[in-house]
Amino acid sequence: MTEFKLETIQKVIIQEISQDDLENFLYICRISNIPNAIWVDGMIILLVTAHATEKNTERFFEGSRIYERVIFVKYPKYSKTAKGNGGSYELALRNYMNIPRFREFAKWIKSQSCWSIEPEKLK
Repeated sequence: MTEFKLETIQKVIIQEISQDDLENFLYICRISNIPNAIWVDGMIILLVTAHATEKNTERFFEGSRIYERVIFVKYPKYSKTAKGNGGSYELALRNYMNIPRFREFAKWIKSQSCWSIEPEKLK
């Protein structure tokens, strides 16, 4: 018989976090072939996992998750896709509002200084 066991994540390690404007965020997703992103509590989040090394694999099995970079965009209302002003690219959004860990993560992001800094708009 199969045993099922739910183990919680003990620690999330983020090496860099930044806010971006929607147009640049969508451009990054398009050229990186990213098909979807997470939407939770008024923001879109892109998680870039750290490279798989022996130490990072050990940390993973010890309950840690390591992200090389977290990029977020303020996006107040959920929709199934995010579309820029150009309109030719749509990024699918996954609604994670029903996942407590991600609501907690969004709350943490909002408490960081980068939340209140307006991102530079690229032309």
